[in-house]
Amino acid sequence: MRTVLVTLFSAASALALLAAPAAAHAQGPDPTGEAAFRDLSLEEAISEALAGNSDLAIAEARRQISEKHSTAAGAPLWPQVDLGAGYTRSTDPVFAFGTKLRQGRFGSADLAIDALNDPDAVGDWSTRIGVRWSLLDPTVWAARASAKKGAEAAELSALRAREATILMTRILYYRALMTAADQASAAAARAAAQATLDAFRQRRDRGLLTEADLLQAEAELAAAEAALTQAERMRTDALQDLGRHLGWSPDTLPQPTDTLTSPAPIEGREFDPRQRADVKARRAAAAAAGRARTRALLGWVPALDAFAEYTTHSTDAFAFDEDHWTVGLALRWTVFSGFARTAGIQRASLERHIAEIEYERALRDARAELQQAERAVRAALDGVEATRAAADAAATGRDLMRRRFEEGLATAADLLQAEARATEMRERAISALANYHVAVANLEFVRSQVNQES
Repeated sequence: MRTVLVTLFSAASALALLAAPAAAHAQGPDPTGEAAFRDLSLEEAISEALAGNSDLAIAEARRQISEKHSTAAGAPLWPQVDLGAGYTRSTDPVFAFGTKLRQGRFGSADLAIDALNDPDAVGDWSTRIGVRWSLLDPTVWAARASAKKGAEAAELSALRAREATILMTRILYYRALMTAADQASAAAARAAAQATLDAFRQRRDRGLLTEADLLQAEAELAAAEAALTQAERMRTDALQDLGRHLGWSPDTLPQPTDTLTSPAPIEGREFDPRQRADVKARRAAAAAAGRARTRALLGWVPALDAFAEYTTHSTDAFAFDEDHWTVGLALRWTVFSGFARTAGIQRASLERHIAEIEYERALRDARAELQQAERAVRAALDGVEATRAAADAAATGRDLMRRRFEEGLATAADLLQAEARATEMRERAISALANYHVAVANLEFVRSQVNQES
């Protein structure tokens, strides 16, 4: 059987989220003017997601369905008790003869040929209690074992879905933090562009700059304003994505209160891919398929049932003229099923083969994912260090270029280029730090383990 892994999210999609152009307003009203903010830490966001995420709720419902299926599969191991009551009236000779016997009122007159062939209508009020118990049916035991393994696979899949929900919560939260930092950077760039334009106007009025220099500064300001507008829109999108993931209504937006912290040492940890929830789910699914094949094979074995019945019969609805009981054993053995049994065995064998292949593939994937996640963390850490150094250098270069410009040693184009470069490097540093946190979150997701043996 297939495990429920539809809610898992890949690191590639996470990085794609962060790679999208995004910016956010850390404080202040929602640009749409329609939603209210609610402060939210990362820990609170994870709790909200675990309580309100719809994908996780679906995974949990599927787990419960599989659990109930397992319970139902074991039902034939218990005695089946039936109750019945009814009224029948008929002139059928066999019915009339048997009913009078059951009611204890059969007389010598009922042996007359005319009475036997053409009896008067006879009514019968009856009650029945029946018990049937499968004493020996190997297919039931195998089906129950298969269903239990299937329920185990569903439980492990639900656990993996929970881990994936936490991962996506962290990704969306980091994206919201990144957009807040990007918006602050865009606002600073816009303020710097305005200050540069004001300085250019003064120099133009003194005849130190040309009209072309002023137009270039105005273009830079317009671009900065457009970038800020885009940042505000993307910030709202990021918050709405996070809120939707948490199961919130659209009229309330989360306001992240945490920050993108500097990189910290990553704790080393032993990793056994066989103990990861999704891999264990595949293993349980393979075991379930194996037991399903065993059930198909045991279809050749006869089954033995025990049964018992107690009945009452009366001419009156509120009386019991006679009661009777029956007990017995019944052997069931389907010798020929029109080749359905053979086909069922072959199908179960193929399903087990598929499940075993999927388990082995899951093992290989888990090992490869760990290597990729570790490389991603190392690359992200290098990126943080490189972009931080580049941002510091660009900021220093911008300040130096501004002084040179004020001293008449640099052109207006040189200053505009230095400011643009500083803004670009600052935004790259923000993105690199967010990517690092996502890479760490993905590493923790990839190497998570379920220590209990199942």
